[in-house]
Amino acid sequence: KSVLHWGVSGKNQVEQSPPSLTILEGENCTFQCNYTVSPFNNLRWYKWDTGRGPVSLIIMSSSERRRSNGRYTATLDTANKGSSLHITAAQLSDAAVYICVVGALCSPG
Repeated sequence: KSVLHWGVSGKNQVEQSPPSLTILEGENCTFQCNYTVSPFNNLRWYKWDTGRGPVSLIIMSSSERRRSNGRYTATLDTANKGSSLHITAAQLSDAAVYICVVGALCSPG
């Protein structure tokens, strides 16, 4: 049994769901992230391990639609300002907090 938790990034700029998820080993799961910031530079998914801190899983540019890293796959839908992180065949080591971070573009001035 794995317990996967979700963190929140930004001030009302990123909403993530579900807030927590309990699944059995071997099951698949998906987290959703919706953001309000636009345009943005990149979207990052992190796994926050107890004792290790944040571990970068996937970094996507605003022009990408899908990127995989092992059992992790992220998708990006800029039209609906959302992203999802899919974990295939969850393992006990996947029990952690997962965070979606949107890197906003800064304009001069």
